[in-house]
Amino acid sequence: MSLISHPKVQLSYRLLLAIAGGFCLSILATAALPGVLALMGANKAGAFVWLMLLSFVWYSLIILWVISTKRLARTSLMLLLLAAGLYLSLVYTTPPAGVSSNAEQTR
Repeated sequence: MSLISHPKVQLSYRLLLAIAGGFCLSILATAALPGVLALMGANKAGAFVWLMLLSFVWYSLIILWVISTKRLARTSLMLLLLAAGLYLSLVYTTPPAGVSSNAEQTR
């Protein structure tokens, strides 16, 4: 029996993925999605507040999903791809340093 197929190792990995991966994914979603919604015309501050409230729901659902899944490798890959997509949207929707927003230009 290999180390990865040992039940205690699988349980430890599942718990680590659920707690740490769920936290990272919910924080990335909370940070990245207001920028995406601002590109669509939404108020960025209001969107951030609502997404902070929704992050508790997302975190709980991610934990339940990871704990209940049968295919742990596929779930790990899906979490990694979601996190990479959210990170890229965070990087590419943030204005570069030195660029002021429309609100700062009107002052």
